Amino acid sequence: MVRLLLLWRMVRNTLTRVSIPLWCDCYVRHVRALLRLPSGVEILSRPHPIATLAFGEEVELRWRLVARRPLKGEAMVTVTAENAEPVTAKTSLHFPPRATIRKSPYVPKPMPVRGKYEVGVYYFPGWKSWSQWRPILPFPERKPVLGWYREGDSEVADWHIKWAVEHGITFFAYDWYWVKGARMLEHALHDGYLKARYRSLLKFCLLWANHNPPNTSSLEDCIAVTRFWIERYFRLPEYFTVDGKPVVIIFSPQRLTEDMGSDGVRKAFEAMRRECVNHGLKGVYLVACVWNAAQALRAAQEGYDALSAYNWPTLGMKPNEQWSPFEVLADAYRRHYERLVGESPIPLLVPISGGWDSRPWHGESAIVRYGRTPQNFRRHLQDAKGFLDKYVPKGKALPIALIEAWNEWGEGSYIEPHAEFGFGYLDAIREVFTDAPRTHRDLAPVDVGLGPYEVVRFSPDKTAWEFEREAEGWESGMQLVDVRVQDGCLTGRTTGSDPAFLGPPVQIRASQWHFVLIRLRLTKLPNAPKSLSNGAKDTGQLFWQTVTIPESEATSVRFEVCIDGQWHEYRLPVHENKRWRGVITRLRLDPCTQPNVLVEVDYLRLTK
Repeated sequence: MVRLLLLWRMVRNTLTRVSIPLWCDCYVRHVRALLRLPSGVEILSRPHPIATLAFGEEVELRWRLVARRPLKGEAMVTVTAENAEPVTAKTSLHFPPRATIRKSPYVPKPMPVRGKYEVGVYYFPGWKSWSQWRPILPFPERKPVLGWYREGDSEVADWHIKWAVEHGITFFAYDWYWVKGARMLEHALHDGYLKARYRSLLKFCLLWANHNPPNTSSLEDCIAVTRFWIERYFRLPEYFTVDGKPVVIIFSPQRLTEDMGSDGVRKAFEAMRRECVNHGLKGVYLVACVWNAAQALRAAQEGYDALSAYNWPTLGMKPNEQWSPFEVLADAYRRHYERLVGESPIPLLVPISGGWDSRPWHGESAIVRYGRTPQNFRRHLQDAKGFLDKYVPKGKALPIALIEAWNEWGEGSYIEPHAEFGFGYLDAIREVFTDAPRTHRDLAPVDVGLGPYEVVRFSPDKTAWEFEREAEGWESGMQLVDVRVQDGCLTGRTTGSDPAFLGPPVQIRASQWHFVLIRLRLTKLPNAPKSLSNGAKDTGQLFWQTVTIPESEATSVRFEVCIDGQWHEYRLPVHENKRWRGVITRLRLDPCTQPNVLVEVDYLRLTK
């Protein structure tokens, strides 16, 4: 049987494309698709017939369409194959009038609006390359209006700034990563926002995403990270403050507590504030992400200034429940606000959920809050604003709302304009949190002759990576820094016990390849753990994922490596794992389990 996933719904102009991702759970021949369109829409180009489609293989069929006049209608596609039952899917088409605006040389100047409350949005910097976007492709309703964009491009950042401030958003809280001085995923902030033309219109702050390995927090590290913040961020006029103090949100307070104890955390915060005062600042305003009242009380005792959250995705769900309506989540948030302010001695920075559907990350085991529409999101916003109106005057809440998230496409929490609902979620924020007129014009790049901003795509048929001149789509996944190609090798430095290289998207038929060859050199660095002796044995691991099977321990092969500064070729018998089947869509290489190791990969090849 051929399975249709979903039709792309976002159509903004008289000239557009419709695409359908297809995947198959058996072997079929002569796949053809018939697209039926409303009167007035013509096909300019159509996909070629597909000779064969193997088990688990994924293809995308595309039609290029034109409408001679504005219209709304419905498209229907029927897919047939020689040895499969026909399948049909429908989608709506909308060809609005073309915007009467001249071609712009750059992103048109934003026209900010705001209300009496600050409105922030978390920003996840995870979308710099094609391999990062690849897991979202089976969910084309999530495709951004900007396309699969190059995050870290200053013009992309200016579109984000424009859309945010024109809908009442006043600051972004960038997810920011630091593990004992090692940093990652800084491109969106450093190369995008901080180089953007319109950055003065939108404030920013940091969410320290400190979901770090155990025993990586200390007094010395807290002082070091504070000095880095002071040097790079806190003195910028765009940095968001409360009571004149730069705001930092701590994602994982429990990491600090487990590593240092509550007394140690309190002393560290005192030292961090003292460091800021010594550099001419008023201090630092620290916000703890918490789940419950017990964590809120501990946060107050440890010296946090306020409470908030990144997300509470399971609120209101029954035990062992995976799917639950968004309305239930929104109601649970409202009750949770009341519970926290009733027991916490420090104020709440009100968190708001943009939804949750993490199937791109977690497959069939994902938690899904379905039914998240702009209308339901608007009611959630109204609950939050009503809470602020009640508790800000009492000092129990800060005059701030914080939404998760602008672009958590993998977690299914996003308000950035996208294929399914366009600007619907941003319009809801504008309507609830500002007094600006509801009638306004939302511009996209195509309306002013700009773009595209899409990332570079690599060949999905590639089965060998030699790293002679470029990384060929391989990049740092986690706990790897300074990743680059040098002397014909992919290199990086590990910063924790779970470092990983992520490979580019591929379409590899597993049955054709039995082994993976990896030539690897691991060298102990001077600041490596004292317990790590030269020549020590360690463990590497190769993971993979398919169209139907997510990446996990079950889809991996472990192999012994030697940290001795010498080259070794490792031959991994992937065919012996029964989950090496169907079509492989990505590889991931974990070279070792030790921090402060120089990793060099000469090549990675699939072989028979």
